[in-house]
Amino acid sequence: MKRICLLLILAFALLVGGCATTSHTVQKKRAPSRSLKVTNREAYNHYLEGALYDFQDEYERALIEYYQALLYDSTSAQIYKAIARDLMRLQEYQSAIGYLKKAYKYNPDDPEILNYLGESYYNLKEFDRAVAYYERLFEMVPGNETVQNNLIFLYNSLKMYDRLARLYQRLAELHPEEDEYVMQHALALIKAGDLKAAEKALYRVIERDSSRIGAYFLLGSIYQKQKQDEKAIEIYQKILKIAPDSHEALTNLYSYLRKRQDWASIERIYGELLKQDSTNVQVRLILAESYFFQEKFDSARVLLEPVLDDKDLRPTALEMLGRMAFQQKKYEEAENYFSLLTREQPENRFGWIFLAILYNRQQHYDRSIHVLRQALSVLPDDTDILSLYGNTLMQAGNLQEALEPLEKANRLAPEDVDIIAALANLYDQLKMWDKCDSLYQAALEKFPDNALLLNNYSYSLSVRGEKLDMALEMAQRALEQEPDNGAYLDTIGWIYFQLGDYQKALQYIQEAVQVREDSAEVLEHLGDVYYKLNQPDKAREYWQKALEKDPDNEQLNKKLQGL
Repeated sequence: MKRICLLLILAFALLVGGCATTSHTVQKKRAPSRSLKVTNREAYNHYLEGALYDFQDEYERALIEYYQALLYDSTSAQIYKAIARDLMRLQEYQSAIGYLKKAYKYNPDDPEILNYLGESYYNLKEFDRAVAYYERLFEMVPGNETVQNNLIFLYNSLKMYDRLARLYQRLAELHPEEDEYVMQHALALIKAGDLKAAEKALYRVIERDSSRIGAYFLLGSIYQKQKQDEKAIEIYQKILKIAPDSHEALTNLYSYLRKRQDWASIERIYGELLKQDSTNVQVRLILAESYFFQEKFDSARVLLEPVLDDKDLRPTALEMLGRMAFQQKKYEEAENYFSLLTREQPENRFGWIFLAILYNRQQHYDRSIHVLRQALSVLPDDTDILSLYGNTLMQAGNLQEALEPLEKANRLAPEDVDIIAALANLYDQLKMWDKCDSLYQAALEKFPDNALLLNNYSYSLSVRGEKLDMALEMAQRALEQEPDNGAYLDTIGWIYFQLGDYQKALQYIQEAVQVREDSAEVLEHLGDVYYKLNQPDKAREYWQKALEKDPDNEQLNKKLQGL
């Protein structure tokens, strides 16, 4: 009797609440089961036996009973569903689907069957089919939040943004009092590329509640995508009236105004914000940086001094103060700021980079190398630091040592053109020309119109006197992009020199000297051209100028002595 009572209790639980499955997807609330429609007494008994085994988590034994029930009643949706549910628990989703489809055939109005079909296809990673069943389920039970969330997840994962937008539109209609659904509808429209419709939806939200900052931010993103700068600026100003401390609005508005170099507006808007709250350190930083770009260094320093007491923003203030001192050639002061930055925040790459550049500017290469080695002990895979270290070693004459950091930087950032150019130049100086040529050729396959690569490779070939016609064609393509680039003018001039066309060489190298009068190499080249044109006095003049800029150049000394 106790067994019969227990079976009846289990049957009642199944009828009212349905059974849960072991799910590998987003957790879902189970829709209630329909009434058990088993007409055959034997089928009914086997079904209840299976339910008992389910209750005891003995799913294989439960399945045997359900299969027996099916022999006596092959038209019961409930039996098919029970079999499928246990197959899902055993993660046999493909088999479960076959039984669920039969269950659906006999009872297409059961939402639980649709839910199981969606879940099974999801676990098989057949997401499109999962979507189809969840969409049918949503039409049946549109208020079910679990179904909504599953569809939202799948639509986003599959980038079905049009469907996502339609879903949120339905939800907004179901919940007209909740603006959040309209906001999500607008965001989905933005993802789908329907910016006009998104804009209209957001203005409807703002009409109802003009303090909805999220709506303004989405409008700002729309105007950014449309490159409507004036409207974007207007939106960010409105946000700052509502929330003067909004970090995103402060930085976005500043970015727009800085791009336009609208310093007057920056000073007016951020100056007013600072009057309202003199403790707003972010506003201080923005104003200080705008003064820095205008070279109003004293005004910038006044604004930055209080920021040094802010733990979070002190590193930014130190960096900016160091950059100002560096630009004013106050190298000792700059060194102090950058050194403080590296000590207080060693993971901040900019402190190390600026300190090394400062030493390089003063040709203190040993100090720079020491700093960069310290930096790499903290940031061993920073490609900018590796590249700067390699270039500094090259400047110091340590060519062989420069190979390791530049090759590592190239492995970590194979698309970085500056690193490619530096490494190829190093191979060139080490006369590793096979590697040099291979690197340039591979890079030019990726970046066929890159002026820097075209120029540098053509110059390398010209110095070697190899493939001069190809070198000339590449140099011309580089010069077309930057006709006033002194280095590129010199390259073409030197190619013509190697080809023996000294008049054309003179024309280009003279132009190069006008642009790069401080370059010892270009001055030497002009002296070489004059020498070939039998103008020894002119040759001596430019070789002498070159020697003044590069007094350790033994080759120049030999040329002058040979006149």
